[in-house]
This record gives sequence, C-alpha cells and structure tokens, in this order.
Amino acid sequence: MKKSSKKIIKLTASQILINITKLGVPFFTKSSTYSVSANKFADELEAEESEIKSKIQYLKRHGYIEDFVEGKERYYEITPKGVNKIEQSQFEDSFDLDFGRWDGKWRIIIFDIPKAKNRARDCFRRKLVKAGFQNIQASVYVFPFECAKPIAQLSSELGLRGEVVVMISEIIQGEENLIKQFIDVGILQKADLSA
Repeated sequence: MKKSSKKIIKLTASQILINITKLGVPFFTKSSTYSVSANKFADELEAEESEIKSKIQYLKRHGYIEDFVEGKERYYEITPKGVNKIEQSQFEDSFDLDFGRWDGKWRIIIFDIPKAKNRARDCFRRKLVKAGFQNIQASVYVFPFECAKPIAQLSSELGLRGEVVVMISEIIQGEENLIKQFIDVGILQKADLSA
C-alpha cells in the first residue's frame, strides 16, 4: 500500500468510523450493521498502512468496531457503541448560527419524528440543546435568532427533512421567562431588549 505518489493522511478514530460507514451502507438506514471490506477500506483511504492499523486497534480496544473474516476477506463492522460515537462526532461542528442584534422574533422548531428514526431524533435534539435552543413543549424548541438554514441542513443530514418545521412568531405566551433563560445562557444580551 505504500506508494510514494500517495498522500499520507493523518486520520482520527472518528474519521475512520465515519469512513467505514460511508463505504458500507448509508447512515441511519434500518440496518444496524455497518461493515466494509478491509481491502476496500484501505484502498479508499489512501493512507499509510501503519497509521490505519494503529487507529483500528484503538477502535477495537474501545469497542467501537469488531473485525471478522469471511472467506478470504477481512471485514470491519461498527458496533452500536461505534454508531453512537459517529453521531456525536459527525454533527458536532456542523451547526452554524449567526448571532446579531435580536429582531424581537422567535424561531420555533417543531418536529414529529417516528420511532423508527429514534437515533436521528435523539441526535437532532442533542444538537438543538447544545446550541442553546430552549424546549417549551415535547418536540417544540425556540430560538431568538435566524436558524432556518442550519436547521434545514441538519435535518437533511439526519434524514429528517420532511419531519421538521421552522416557524417565526412575534409573540410567545410566557416569553419573559424565555428571554431570561436566553440571557442566563448568554445567547441574548440585555442590550438586545432596548429599542
């Protein structure tokens, strides 16, 4: 596999997990098994063999992947623990929100996601909470700044495009408490409230 013409790529454990998934079956399908041929995996990555082996050993030690041999071919398979690791790392930095001066309007995110997509739904919720969205009802979150594009992108990445709706409202009952919550977490500033 070592070829002088091939670029050496430094891979993190999370990148290897994501690459195994991309080479196996699509993310969030009904199948809970994500496996790929070791040869196909190595060829696609075009990385130094020792670097890949080191990361794969790390993933096996921590229970993120298992390997098995079928015929003459070795395969890597992502465990449920590995799938959870992918979810956490894949969407960690993909949520871009732009805070300007608050226009006094609320962005309301409503979703109705079936149980068959519970893994994607949990990931979506975690992402909203991490970004500072406030939960006001089951499957209803509020944010004071424009977020339609990032929500659409995240929904699309998670396969939830048709199950998530973003609305804008000028008034929400009990908004004084919401304003206080957003000030407490540093998303709104008191200066945003003055005309």
